[in-house]
Amino acid sequence: MFAIPAADVTEIAAQPITLQADGNYDAASMNVDEPLEDLVNGNFTPTGGGVANYVTAVTDANGKAVLTGLPVAASDEFFIYVAPAATDSGHLPGGSLCRNAVTGASLNNKVTAVELSTTPSATATNIGSSACLVCHGTKSGVKQTAHKHGIMNIGSPSGLQDLTEFDADNGIYNYMAGVGMFTAGDATSGGTTVWFYDYDATRGFDKFQTQMTDPGTGHTVYATVRLYKDTTSGKYMMQITNIKNATDPNSPMDIEAVLTYGGGVYKQRYLTKSASGASLHMMPLQYQATGDDTSGDRTRKQYRDYHMDRWYDVNTDTLTTPAAAKSFDINCAACHYNDYQVTQNAGGEFTATAVADPNGTVNPLTGTQQEMNVGCETCHGPGSEHQAAGGNGVAIVNPNDLSVSRVTMICGRCHSRPEGNSSFAGVNTDQPLDTNDEMLHPGGSRADYLANNTFRDDANSGSMWGDGLHSKSHHQQYTDFIKTVKYRNGSALKTCVDCHDIHAPGTDRHQLSGTSDNTLCASCHPTQGADIVAHMTAKTGTSVMPSNTMCTQCHFTKNAKSGAGDPVGKVGASGTTYRHNDISSHLLDVPTKADTSPSNPMPVPYTNTCGSCHSLSAPL
Repeated sequence: MFAIPAADVTEIAAQPITLQADGNYDAASMNVDEPLEDLVNGNFTPTGGGVANYVTAVTDANGKAVLTGLPVAASDEFFIYVAPAATDSGHLPGGSLCRNAVTGASLNNKVTAVELSTTPSATATNIGSSACLVCHGTKSGVKQTAHKHGIMNIGSPSGLQDLTEFDADNGIYNYMAGVGMFTAGDATSGGTTVWFYDYDATRGFDKFQTQMTDPGTGHTVYATVRLYKDTTSGKYMMQITNIKNATDPNSPMDIEAVLTYGGGVYKQRYLTKSASGASLHMMPLQYQATGDDTSGDRTRKQYRDYHMDRWYDVNTDTLTTPAAAKSFDINCAACHYNDYQVTQNAGGEFTATAVADPNGTVNPLTGTQQEMNVGCETCHGPGSEHQAAGGNGVAIVNPNDLSVSRVTMICGRCHSRPEGNSSFAGVNTDQPLDTNDEMLHPGGSRADYLANNTFRDDANSGSMWGDGLHSKSHHQQYTDFIKTVKYRNGSALKTCVDCHDIHAPGTDRHQLSGTSDNTLCASCHPTQGADIVAHMTAKTGTSVMPSNTMCTQCHFTKNAKSGAGDPVGKVGASGTTYRHNDISSHLLDVPTKADTSPSNPMPVPYTNTCGSCHSLSAPL
């Protein structure tokens, strides 16, 4: 048991965490990015001398110990951190007293009791969330969260998927809105058509422009994609037709959408099986819930090209199929599947599977029900030994008893943008797999993750705004958060789950409650919450519309984008619609116009300052 001075954590928090343009953290950052472990492990030595001078004690079998010799002045505060013995493979570092600083006077010469998280052994196996919910029925609200809806048999939710919060009454969050665009048709007519035109090789996944009408003369149309629900078979189909080369023997190409990928949060993509049936591949359209074909920004249309370049070969002007290394199985599935397993066949194709679950999604590659989404064991570890022991906290990860770095790392595995270290030669994808093709196990350290699971640590400059600090791309909340004072400070170390309810959808979406009335933020910031007018005036010089102002409007600005973004208002006679992006920055700062420059054309200081009030929903 270590009594870590709060002053030392304050000092380590003052050290920057610097993400370089190549997506790797600099060497100094690697010694200060786990605030408690880095101090205990001697990676950072504060001015007071560090771990060599810490008061320590050895706990008994019940997690109790007596710390003696602690300073007891009013300003002397400590984080109590427990490191299990090297021979103890059944517990994880941290403990129930490691998140909040407590006074030396309350600890000195007194019995201090700490709870540690247990952890499954290396031989434990996954049992699926349906088995977990037999005993943990109070957590069944997890079925209503977006984590459970990532992968779905198209048009048919599984027994682990409850769309109550994502149904037709929920506007842009309607999961089935994109599916509804597959209107009645057959191989010759009907459905919804999207045109792909004006190829640009310099762009990322959207090299083709898209719109739902023929762009006409002055543009080069390469192909169309027609979405339809077959009136005979009931299957959801996309028909790709080569417009540029009418003699293409591969055109038209009809491919079946077997799974939806997302849908309740801003966008939806679609998955099809490879010709051999061994792999899943992304289809070339991304439906965007707030998209508008009148937008002058190609990224904010109703549909956006998603790698049509894998289906259309511009060198030969013929339709083709994606390469095996581009499959969903080896690029994406690991962050969604509970108990991700992947194999490669003799033909080089990858097949990913998840744990069997009687209420799971039918895996089109195997025909069996599997938990193809984030499950209980994704965060708590495999549950077989816990189930066999009758529960009681045995052989299961309890994030509440982990250190701040280890619990945020559970989320950070997938809410960041690394490249992984899979065992497959030449295949480094966004999945942070180690050389055993496994994700970091829940409760693992950030140091182990960066050393074993990443070929590139995180997002490179292409996914960041020009300042290298604010995220531009989605699923980078962890990338942002570890740089904040919430994650490293000398009083209360905060994690993702301090704000987000992992087991329920929340009252304000995104698994949050209390953002629409500021009560969530005020629970830790009572002074600002009690007098929002004074806070607004002190920071901005004005207090316009205080009753309608939410803390998140300024401190969680929409810097990053997943779908088409959030329309915030029409300006001038042109009727041009200006937009926020749709993913909140997790840096918690308030970007100002002074933070922008020609090399950092970040729009949010302008769209947020004006658009938060002058919006389509609240015109002034």
